[in-house]
Amino acid sequence: MKRLYGIIVLLGLISVTTTVKANQCRIDGGAWLEVNTGDGVDFQVRVTVRADTDTTRILLEGARLECRFTPEGSTPNPAQDYWATGTTFGPAWTAGAKFSHLGSGLRINGTFYNAPVPGGIRIATMPNNAAAVPVNVTPYILLRNNPVTPIDIRTGDILGTLRLDQTNNYDPTWRTLRLVYTAANNFTISPSTCTINNNNLIVIDFNEVHQRAIGTDPLTSTVRMNQRLNYSCPGPGSVTSPITITYQGTPSSFSTSLLTMSNPDVGTALVRGGAAVRVNGSFQSQITNNSGGDDVMFSLVRRAGSLPAAGPINGSGVLVMGVP
Repeated sequence: MKRLYGIIVLLGLISVTTTVKANQCRIDGGAWLEVNTGDGVDFQVRVTVRADTDTTRILLEGARLECRFTPEGSTPNPAQDYWATGTTFGPAWTAGAKFSHLGSGLRINGTFYNAPVPGGIRIATMPNNAAAVPVNVTPYILLRNNPVTPIDIRTGDILGTLRLDQTNNYDPTWRTLRLVYTAANNFTISPSTCTINNNNLIVIDFNEVHQRAIGTDPLTSTVRMNQRLNYSCPGPGSVTSPITITYQGTPSSFSTSLLTMSNPDVGTALVRGGAAVRVNGSFQSQITNNSGGDDVMFSLVRRAGSLPAAGPINGSGVLVMGVP
């Protein structure tokens, strides 16, 4: 009888130890962390914000989450841990403040689930062999087919919170995992499927010009090029809305109305309706029944009193559609 009692105690100790050791996760190959039982933050996760190739989502990706089941005692055995979307302490996914007015969701093992994401969606199964198992979850933000105010994400901004639950097939214990996503990059986008020139690159090539031909005023410089801007909002429904077009970039050192160029004595102006649009400023336009457009002009301008050095000159800016 004493031998039998000793065996029972030994099994009990194995079970308790397994439960304690089984719940470990890590980010990007870092240190393994014991998962908590409450709503505390387990990981601060830095991810890259980028537009998806299908033009309907903004992805928050780059974090590699792995978890493992690390038992003590003999293996293998049928004990397993399970990770799934969790709603014990709130929604499975909560978008950050800058995305609060937009749709969002989670890509789980390649399948997209729009918010509110239900709890209990199985993501991964952990065998009791201490192996790292990927937990494949990527948050996303949905783009809309109507023009909206551009979103300006800065490095360190909070993008949202992911909640996961861990359960198992050997006892009633459970754990939760909470990950707070922050931006690893600056990113500005109009969260809309509306486009300018179908999102094609706009190349303004002034060709070869003499330094003295470059004027000092955006409205009178003879080095200029006209450009048509076509606006469209593909998708279901008819969109009619006022819009803004913002001329984003770095202003030149000698005028906020000029985009900086590789030659510090030269800048490029965007002119619309007989007025120069300052860099990081905007002009108003209109989309009617999903389309619209403007004729604008780009002009090359030099610093007053300067004669720019000869050689190639280049620069870049971005036109962003939004709403007033």
